[in-house]
Amino acid sequence: MTLLEVILAIAVAGFVLSAAVSLLVSVSSIWSERSERNFFADHVDGVTEFLNATLTSSGFEVAADDLSDTSPGSSLEHSADDPICWARPPGFANYTEPLLNFGMTEAPPILVSPDNAPNLGINAFLYFEADEGLSLLWHSILQEEVEDTNDLQRTLISPLVKKITYIYWDERFETWEEEESPQKDEGADQYILPRFIKLLFEYEGETKERTLTIPLSSKSALIF
Repeated sequence: MTLLEVILAIAVAGFVLSAAVSLLVSVSSIWSERSERNFFADHVDGVTEFLNATLTSSGFEVAADDLSDTSPGSSLEHSADDPICWARPPGFANYTEPLLNFGMTEAPPILVSPDNAPNLGINAFLYFEADEGLSLLWHSILQEEVEDTNDLQRTLISPLVKKITYIYWDERFETWEEEESPQKDEGADQYILPRFIKLLFEYEGETKERTLTIPLSSKSALIF
């Protein structure tokens, strides 16, 4: 090969290499921007799907007093009278507002006990703090002592939840009401369960809203 042919070959190879590097950088940049752009939407949809599935599957409880009952036909699993209700976690003062409380026979994978003990009969509370986001306070019936908030496990669901509101149906005026605090039935001196929960997510100036349905208990409904 002559010197001219060598120089031409090097030039062509350099052009091809630079084009390949440019294509690789462009594809990486596009993928990075795509991932960043879709992160918020994917996070919101994932949290919403998890909470919907968790609330829908709630309504069962495991009777701790029956753990020693091994007679034929006995069952530790029972249908709770109130699948979802208002309650205060152990250690919460009486003057504080209650939290949405529900039970599950088994913990979802996101709830992990620090000592790797089996999470049987989960009692969970939906807990929100404006500066920390949405969490679950929970404990298993296998825990020997649950008398204080320090005895509860806390699992962060989403730090991007900036507001939670409760949607009620006002039968008097036949309108929907949106409250930031649990609504209390003064006549019965108890808190009313909302029909829906609305979550407000915020990330880098962008906001998204999602609405969760509160399942209603029904003794006549079939459970599959």
